[in-house]
Amino acid sequence: MRLSTKKMIAMGLAVVLTVGSLTGCGDTPESNNGEGNANATAAPSGEEGQGSSTGKKTFDDLGGMTITIGDWYTSEEVGESDFAKATEDYRKEIQEKYNFNIARKTMYSYTDQQETYVNGVMSNSPSCQLFYLYQEFVSAPLMKGLMYNLKDLPELDFAEEKWNPTVTEIMSIGNGIWGMNPESEPRGGLFFNKRMLKEAGIPEDEPYDLQASGDWTWSKFEEYCKKLTIDADGDGKTDRYALASFSKYYLPMCAANNNATFVSRNDKGEYENATGTPEFLEAMNWGMDIYDKGYIMPKPDGAAWDWYKAAFRDGEVAMQTAEVYEINAFSNMEDDWGFVMFPYNEKVEGATNKTTPNDNIIVMPSCFDQDTAEKIAFAYDLYTEATPGFELDDAWKETYYEQFKDERAVDETLQMMTEVEHKQTSFLPMISDLDYGDFCYSVYAGAKKPQQQIEAISSKWDSKISDMNKKYANFAASHSK
Repeated sequence: MRLSTKKMIAMGLAVVLTVGSLTGCGDTPESNNGEGNANATAAPSGEEGQGSSTGKKTFDDLGGMTITIGDWYTSEEVGESDFAKATEDYRKEIQEKYNFNIARKTMYSYTDQQETYVNGVMSNSPSCQLFYLYQEFVSAPLMKGLMYNLKDLPELDFAEEKWNPTVTEIMSIGNGIWGMNPESEPRGGLFFNKRMLKEAGIPEDEPYDLQASGDWTWSKFEEYCKKLTIDADGDGKTDRYALASFSKYYLPMCAANNNATFVSRNDKGEYENATGTPEFLEAMNWGMDIYDKGYIMPKPDGAAWDWYKAAFRDGEVAMQTAEVYEINAFSNMEDDWGFVMFPYNEKVEGATNKTTPNDNIIVMPSCFDQDTAEKIAFAYDLYTEATPGFELDDAWKETYYEQFKDERAVDETLQMMTEVEHKQTSFLPMISDLDYGDFCYSVYAGAKKPQQQIEAISSKWDSKISDMNKKYANFAASHSK
């Protein structure tokens, strides 16, 4: 029996802030009581074993300290798979060996995560030792100096393969690394109805084959759209569409698959408004051309923002752009369905199928003293090591097999989504009060053409990005050694 899908489905989100400028964090549970033999040692060169890699700092005994990893979605149920049971056994073993307690728990709601974090750190009494925070909530707390510089902790080696490189890149500011994540969560892609494809004369698994061969392209997608958009009842009106989507899912995917993005970061570490690039405009024009040709189902009058989920579930559309976590909406869907990455523009040199990760970020309150922070880091490094007997690269898949209709979605599509070459890093969440809905909503609704909306938002975006660059520069300067 495979691992329960609830355990890793959301796998992350978040982001917040901090620098080691404060001390204490109040009375951290059993962390600074002076009890226990918490002797720190540098691992000898070549020494093997958990937590003892070359160059890392280790502890013999953490004195019974309690470490809570907080988020807003974790289920406490233990999976039934061999992997889940082995992971539980491994974590019990390290806690007994090094005398500490660690657990991941739901500690706050999605809407309260930033306030909970900020108030806790500023009052020297955070509710958790490590916090999952959604990426869009990062910049404001970061600027307040509320995030511990993880680069100062010799227990963590971010060159190790287990750390998500996209998160490390985003959270590398100045001379510090302010957030981490050992998980690489698959994100947005394209769901497809196998029955509707077959009825249109398309082999039901062909999208997988095209993806595998590198031929899942914009041109091929348009061929699909023509075949899948039909007047099924012959009344002269389209009643079956190729695609339905939310604008903030669809248009960013168009951009990513043309090597474009909304906000980029240059070699100097400065953020830039990337909506004015030729690649971005081309992607938006192509995406809206698909809409203008009638291949995309328009939003019904009075429908909720997520109406597209029901449209796909009920067989009104053959394909849907959506985030992986939205598969719960299809749990009772009668038709069989698959999942592939979004198609890419084959005319762009070096282009490939890409997703737009918006990973959760794990941060440590800045108010911990160095000794406490190092103990937390040591424990978390052990906690996130590969489960003995399981390959790190494949173990995470166990979580998804039950939820997806076929294994190709997991073994091929989700695998691709975790690989760096298939990710288009978005830096937009690092700019406070900047929302790509500013662009997407009016364009997708047909109120303005892409070029018109690019021009309409340009001044506002340039100003906000310029202001944030100044703040980040000041932050980096004040936290550089």
